[in-house]
Amino acid sequence: MSVSKRALKINNYKLTKTSLKKCGFDRWRYVFNAVNATSGEERCFFIEIAVLNPLLNSDRVVLYESQNENVKPADLQAALAGNIELESGEEKAAPSYCCVCAGILGRNPRRLTRYIPVCEFSFKKNTFSIKSDSCIFGENSLSGVQEVTRADCRKLPMGTRSDVGKMEWNLKYEKIFDSAPVSSKKIFSWYASGIKTQFSGRVIFDGEEFLISPDNSFGYADKAWGSEMPCPFLHINSSRMTSIFTGKIMRDSAFALECNLEGKVVVLSKFGEKEFSFGPKKKIKKYESSWRCVRSPSNSGGEELHWSVSINSKKYILDVDVFSAVNELIIKDYDMPQGGGAVLKIVSGASATGEIRLYRQIKKSLELIQHAKIVSAVAEYGVKDSVDD
Repeated sequence: MSVSKRALKINNYKLTKTSLKKCGFDRWRYVFNAVNATSGEERCFFIEIAVLNPLLNSDRVVLYESQNENVKPADLQAALAGNIELESGEEKAAPSYCCVCAGILGRNPRRLTRYIPVCEFSFKKNTFSIKSDSCIFGENSLSGVQEVTRADCRKLPMGTRSDVGKMEWNLKYEKIFDSAPVSSKKIFSWYASGIKTQFSGRVIFDGEEFLISPDNSFGYADKAWGSEMPCPFLHINSSRMTSIFTGKIMRDSAFALECNLEGKVVVLSKFGEKEFSFGPKKKIKKYESSWRCVRSPSNSGGEELHWSVSINSKKYILDVDVFSAVNELIIKDYDMPQGGGAVLKIVSGASATGEIRLYRQIKKSLELIQHAKIVSAVAEYGVKDSVDD
């Protein structure tokens, strides 16, 4: 599918207005499956790039904790004497940086995170082409090298910012199914640019080679931008489904859902040739939504997270239930644009399994018109936290 000028414009860099430059974020992400060239084991990889508050500090990386290095001895003595509070003033300066995060999900998940000054980030206006350090993101290709050492990790804030390792990638991709962006009061926008995306190429992770083929990549791509991040946060997507009616793989089907947009879950879904999307400016605008994410014992003896989502309109009901083992989840920290040490902690995985059901409401009865088994789903849940906690 060729990329339209409209899609390129939507997917391009958004932090051009002064208000968003001072308090705003822009983030792109890509998720795909690959096969180990030696063992044949299938793994899921992700690549993300984000820019935060570019106008505040363009020539250096500013993280909340890094402000502690600027505390003067006199200020420290005054704080110990109870005369001033170190948590006020510059220490709570808003973060400002460009960040690339890449890694592997599922068994033994790992994330490799590097921060660079915004001045080292570049983009082109008339096409989607952005560059950060040694990573290049294009409208149909991705390439880069991400290496994080133990010394690099020691410079980062305490918590779950990065693991140690090296990942290299050289990829081509084609977006098969996308959707128009969805906004929430102009403070947050989500663009599922590739609900179904086919990747090809290879990844080398810590010296091991992984190969990606289009039909088995089960890829996904999206971006989000705005002045605030939604909280609580919910996201599920999958293009790897099998019809329970026929037992056949649904190669032309995919879905993605996200919350919190206008207080509801937004669902973008396609089953074969038919699209069922729920959300503002979508065909189905009036509906109710509910969801929850709970932790419970699993049948294997461990623990798992259970995501359940229900969408109810006058004509349709959509239910999604997926489960993921806790030991296959990773925690991602996203700094809030407002600063003050606030972060959005997201539990993320890409090996969730479950089912999706679509019903048609006929008077007081329900007709099950789609029922599929889901595997290899990306499932995320996030809440606001503070680095002080």
